[in-house]
Amino acid sequence: MVANIISLSRLLLTFIVVIFFGFHPAVDIAVIVTIVFIFVLDAVDGYVARKRNETSEVGEVVDTVADRIIENTFWIYWAAIGTIPVWMPIAVMTRGFLTDGLQRFGGYPKDGWTYALARSRISRFLSGATKMLAFTCLATAHSFEHPMLTQASMIFTIIAVVYCLVRGLPFLFISELILSKTARHVSPFTNR
Repeated sequence: MVANIISLSRLLLTFIVVIFFGFHPAVDIAVIVTIVFIFVLDAVDGYVARKRNETSEVGEVVDTVADRIIENTFWIYWAAIGTIPVWMPIAVMTRGFLTDGLQRFGGYPKDGWTYALARSRISRFLSGATKMLAFTCLATAHSFEHPMLTQASMIFTIIAVVYCLVRGLPFLFISELILSKTARHVSPFTNR
């Protein structure tokens, strides 16, 4: 229950960030700190759920949905104000929809390199860290309009996008397994 409240508070903070960014330099600094806080809370909600013995399928869904809404909101926001190219949110969102959908049918990778890349704590930490760096750098560059900050923010953003796409690779193998299982169970004489 507490972990779900933390997840939902991250959503609220994300919308507050998007609403108030750009009003005043002092507000922008608070927004940048809040972006970091949003991503720190992502780690906290899982920790709290485990420590309080509140892990559940509902909690996992709430966390995943909150993660997707938060990251997609930031990707869309930066593209909408012209800070990043539109292909970036399209690529990240497409990968997210595909992997989340494939996980429902084929499950999560459970071992080996597919688990290490897609589901391990290190991989999830790196994913959150790259997005946090990208979003905070984008906000900083936009607020202070310095060419070096702009270049650094694009580098971190490209790293975040590439890492996101690379983490989706194991699901290509899962989709192949799903398709091969489905093909075996479908008779050429059945109507689909």
